[in-house]
Parts: sequence; C-alpha cells; structure tokens
Amino acid sequence: MKLLGCPAAVTLLFLLTASAAAYAQSPPAQDLACNQSGDKSNNGFRLLTGGGTITIRTVPANELHQTCEVSVLDRSGKTIFEDRGFNTKIDPATGRDIDNDGQPDVVVAVDTAGGTDGNWEYPVISFGSTPRLLLKLPPATFDFQTKPGKTLIWTSAVFEGLAENMMDLVKVATVHEFRPSGFVDVTPEYCGPMLAGELQGPGSLRGPLAILTRQAKQDSRAQAGRPEDREDTRLAAITVVLQQIYCGRLEDASRLVLEVWPGSEQSRIRKQIRDAVADRWPDLAKQLGSWN
Repeated sequence: MKLLGCPAAVTLLFLLTASAAAYAQSPPAQDLACNQSGDKSNNGFRLLTGGGTITIRTVPANELHQTCEVSVLDRSGKTIFEDRGFNTKIDPATGRDIDNDGQPDVVVAVDTAGGTDGNWEYPVISFGSTPRLLLKLPPATFDFQTKPGKTLIWTSAVFEGLAENMMDLVKVATVHEFRPSGFVDVTPEYCGPMLAGELQGPGSLRGPLAILTRQAKQDSRAQAGRPEDREDTRLAAITVVLQQIYCGRLEDASRLVLEVWPGSEQSRIRKQIRDAVADRWPDLAKQLGSWN
C-alpha cells in the first residue's frame, strides 16, 4: 500500500485504520524500492499489521552521494531503524516471523556500495514486545518450509580461486535460527541430510552429489574422459569437500580428495583448501593440520 503526496485527511485516516483484509490486497512489499538511477524507483510507505510503517523514499544526496532512504517506525511513531544507501527496498520476507517469537517482523535491504553489483545488507527489525534492530544479514534465504513453524536463515560462504575455471565460485551453505539463546548456527543439525542429498531447497547439495558418480570420480583421478567433464567433477568435489569440512566430516573430505584428484595433484589441492579455510575460519583450519 502506497501513499504518494495525498493531502486528504480522510484518506490518511482510512489508511491508518485499514483492516487486515485490505492490507492483504495491497501491492507486494517488495514493490516498494528506491533505485540509484531513479528511473525505476517506487517510493512510498507500507502499513504493518498491528501498527508501524516502513517508508522508502528518495532524499537529497549525502556526502557519499547516497539518495535512497529506508525508515521503520513502531506503532507509536517512534523511529526504530533508519538507513541510507545507493539502493533500498523492502524484502519479501517482511511480515513473516523471522525471529520465531510469534510476531511478524520487518526485513529491508540497503545497498551500501552502488554500482553494478552493489553490496547489500539485510537489516532484520523485530516488532515483538521491544521493537528493535536484531542484526544485519548478508544476502540470505529465509526458509519457512524445512522446519514447520520456524524460520531458518540460510547464507553462503563464497570462495574464489579454488576451481580450475577461475570464474567459478564455490559456496558453503550455513544455516542459522533465532532461538531463546540467541542467533544460533544450526548447520550441524542439517549436515546429515545435506551431505546425503536428502535436503531440498536452500542448502541442497543434490546437484554436486549427482555429478560425483563413481565413474566421474575415476575418470577425474585417471585424467580420462572429456576435460570439461573433469572440470565439472572437480568443482562439485571441492564444493562437497568444503561443506564436509564445515560440518566436521574431515575423514570424508580427505577421502573425496583421494577419489577425485590424481595423486600428483592431491598435496596442492589440500593446501589450497586448507589455506582457503584458514582465511575464512581460522579455528576450523587448525583441525586440518594433518593435511599435506
């Protein structure tokens, strides 16, 4: 639901007292956005169920030349979050219970870098008993299906330069959940089904695991078959190896390196993986001391 320069008090009163049914018929939350170019901006505000508003608007440029603003007000009209960026928008997860307290929350997106790729942050704002900013996430997937009644938040650790094609990125899935004890890394609880290819949706490894057939691994180790097939096999293997390492399955990771790479290359691959893990997770890398 948008309000663009409407002066009529009766209209404002109607908007502020709109029923939940009327809210459900309003435009999708993600339609509200401010873009750096300005030509696709869709400024306005959205009323939240139970009170509170989110406003997306274009503002005069600051010293960083950021012209997009997002602000979130609680039901009393108090500002609980405000930020500037080169681009801002409302995430589709807004209105869902993100922190698992039974109350709908707000997720917005702020691009702090601009340009072609940008650098997006995703602030999560609680509308529970004490409305507040909970945290800022990197790009994430909000999973409402895997654990019925609870929200899981999937993110990816991205590694560059490990694949034979330097343009290929390797991603390790991690999943967190808001619990009474805080924002908890619950990845270990999903490692089993993930690495067995049983997990669907975010975190699924079915694609890489399907590539790693017995024949594909044998061809890769023996330098047989088509080069592009070996490249795909090794990219899939590195993806699975890094996930196994994050999940604490170090023996499985070591075995997969033995199965996929020729003996003459295994020390180099192990060092590359160990160094990449050390850069991202130093404590975890200490467990790889025996890799050579």
